Amino acid sequence: MKLSAKIFALLLCALAFLACSDKVAGTATDTENTIAGTVTLSDGTARYGISVRQVAARTASSVEYLETQTDSTGVFAFDSSLADTVNFEFRYQKQDSSIAEAQVIRGVTPNKVDSLHVQLQGTAVLVGELEYTGNASIIAGSHFIILLDSTTFSVDVFAPDSFKLELPEGEYSLTVLPADTSVISKLKASGYKDSTLIRKIPVSVSAGDTLDVGKLRWDASDQEPTQVKVLQGYVKDENGNPAKGVSVHVVTDLYGFGVTDSAAFVTLGVTDSTGLWRVYAPVHDSIEDSFRVEFRTKDSSGRVLTGLSEYIQKEALEKASDTLKVKTVTLSESSNFLGSVFLVTDASTNSKQDTLCWAYSIRVGFRGTSHFKTVTSCNNIMMTNLPSDYQDLVFYTGDELVVRNLKSGAFDPKDYVKTVKVNLPPGDTLKYQGFTYTPPTTANGTFESEN
Repeated sequence: MKLSAKIFALLLCALAFLACSDKVAGTATDTENTIAGTVTLSDGTARYGISVRQVAARTASSVEYLETQTDSTGVFAFDSSLADTVNFEFRYQKQDSSIAEAQVIRGVTPNKVDSLHVQLQGTAVLVGELEYTGNASIIAGSHFIILLDSTTFSVDVFAPDSFKLELPEGEYSLTVLPADTSVISKLKASGYKDSTLIRKIPVSVSAGDTLDVGKLRWDASDQEPTQVKVLQGYVKDENGNPAKGVSVHVVTDLYGFGVTDSAAFVTLGVTDSTGLWRVYAPVHDSIEDSFRVEFRTKDSSGRVLTGLSEYIQKEALEKASDTLKVKTVTLSESSNFLGSVFLVTDASTNSKQDTLCWAYSIRVGFRGTSHFKTVTSCNNIMMTNLPSDYQDLVFYTGDELVVRNLKSGAFDPKDYVKTVKVNLPPGDTLKYQGFTYTPPTTANGTFESEN
C-alpha cells in the first residue's frame, strides 16, 4: 500500500489525519526502480509478517512511504521506488503491537542496490514530558506529534503529558510539532516560520537503552532565530567516562525572576555516546552579563546526576566566531536542601512576626540554575535534585509587582536580592538553620536580611 502522509499524522490515519492512496507495493511509480531483500531477527531466524517500509522525506515534516511484509522465509520485494534515494525501516511487532526489534537503513539508492540483507536489533525506548506555551499555543491547541525526523517512528501527545517512543538503534533528530496540518497552515499564515514551529533535538540511542530526555517545551515564535552561534562541550560521568544521554539546559535568568516553580529545566539538547553536546547559544538580549549550562540525567539505579558549567561571560560569546567551547563538566549525584525563612519586620531587633507569615512570600533559589520556588515566610523550604558543591543561595521578595520590575530591569537586583554561599553535599541533604527576611518598605522599596 502506498501512503502519502504528513509525518505528524501517521498514527492517526483512521481519524483522517493522513491521505492514503489506493496504490499497492509493486505498482509503477515515478522512478520504476526495484529492490528486494531478506530480513532476519537478531538471532538469525526468519519470520513472516515483519513490516518493511520504503520511506522518502518530502519536507521537513512530511514523508511518503510504501509498505510490505516479509514472507515466511524473510523475503520482501518492491518493484518500484519512491525516489532516487530512500530510507528503509523494518519492524517486528509483538502481539500487543509494541515493537520487539527494528532497524533503519538510510540512504539506499534502489537502482544501485539489487538486494538488502538485514538483521534486526532490539529497540530502545525514549521517554520524556512535553509542555507547550506562548502566544502560538492558542492556535496550536494541545495535540502534538513527537517523531524521528525523516522516519515514520512517531507518537502523538496531548500536552502537557508524558510520552514514550520505541525506536531502533541509531542517531536521530527528535522533532516536535503540532499534529494537525490545518494548525500548521494557520500558524504559517500568521507569520510563524518552519524554523520556529518545528523543534528538533539530536538524540543517540543503542539497543536496550532507555533514554529520558526530560522536559521538552514547544514555544513557537513569529520571528526567525537571529542567533546562529552554537555552544559545545563534553560531559563525563562520576568515573570520568563519557556520559551519554545527558539533558542540557541553558540558564540565562540567573536569579529566577521569570522561572515558573519546579518547571524551569527544559531540555535543549542531549549528549551523544562521546559525551558531546551542542545547542544554540542564547540570544544576545537574553543575557545580562553571563549565563550557565546545567546538566541532568539518571543512572541505571535511578539516581539523579547533575552538573553545572562555570559562568560563561557574555563577552566571550560575542567574541566567538560561530562555536563557543564550554569547559568539560563532570556529573555528580544531586543534592537536596532543607531550610526555613522567618519574617522579620524590624531587622534591628530581630523580632519575628510569625502571625503575619501568611501575608508574605519569598522567592528562594540557587543562582545560575533552574531551581527556584516561591514559599510562604516562616515555612520550611525543601528543594531536591540540586547541583552539588558550592552554590549561591539567593532570596528576595515574592511580591508580584517587585518581581515584575526586577525581571524588566526597572529595579536593581542589588537592592532586593540577598545571597548566602552554601555547600550542597552530593547524595545528601544540607539542613540549613534558616535565614530571616524583612519585606520591602514603602520608605525605600527594599528589604534587609540577617543570617
